[in-house]
Amino acid sequence: MEKFIYKKWFKILLVLVMFCPLITEQKYNHQYTTNVIGSVLEHPYINNIGVGLIVTKIILLVVCLLPLFMKEKSGKYILGYYGIILLFVGLFQNMSNTEYGFTFIIGNMIIQYIVSICCFNDVIKSKSKISKEDLNKKALWIIPLMILAFLMPYIIENNKIIPSISTIFTNEAGVTYCMITPVIIGMLILFSKNIDKATINIISFVGLSFGIFNMMTWFGFNIKDWWMGILHLPLLIISIYGLKISKIKKGRDINEG
Repeated sequence: MEKFIYKKWFKILLVLVMFCPLITEQKYNHQYTTNVIGSVLEHPYINNIGVGLIVTKIILLVVCLLPLFMKEKSGKYILGYYGIILLFVGLFQNMSNTEYGFTFIIGNMIIQYIVSICCFNDVIKSKSKISKEDLNKKALWIIPLMILAFLMPYIIENNKIIPSISTIFTNEAGVTYCMITPVIIGMLILFSKNIDKATINIISFVGLSFGIFNMMTWFGFNIKDWWMGILHLPLLIISIYGLKISKIKKGRDINEG
């Protein structure tokens, strides 16, 4: 699998998959695709799990704290959890009932499932190892970005997305791809010395692709909800850094550069 991850044609294929036609009950004008996607992501099925929203945030937090209490196996738990949660997020965050009936963003699901498979491949083959002794102190600057993504401080007021801390413990960040991913990549960067480069590369590349798309959406097509664009900056910035880390030659101590 690793031999494909760094191939240009594979990356191009992943980007093209993002533009797969949506599956809808009723036909829609394709020039409104961005609006339809927005409708799905605004009220996806996965947001209807009630207390599960709180539970998933707690689990994500616990998983991220594992390196402090475990040795090398914490890497397996972090990537294993990410692979598992993507199976649910990839499916149910991309499904919703819109004005066009049942709507499914199948391209998003395919890409996220590919990432999930890569994570499981890493876990099964024990490729990535995390130890608190390997903490990259030069990367500590990404922690505030990780916290911003984890908290996802926002509310919708008068049909507009605005900053708010009132829902930081109960919102959908724990089941939202664009919030979970910067937290996971951040953990891989913070303890990157023995992280498999191909794994962090594929996670970061897909994260960057979604990050760019969201920058275009929230700072271009839907500027009134610019705060959501701010909340997606961790995904963009941390993914770029993750790609940089993944291109460092194998065997080099990342904590040195």
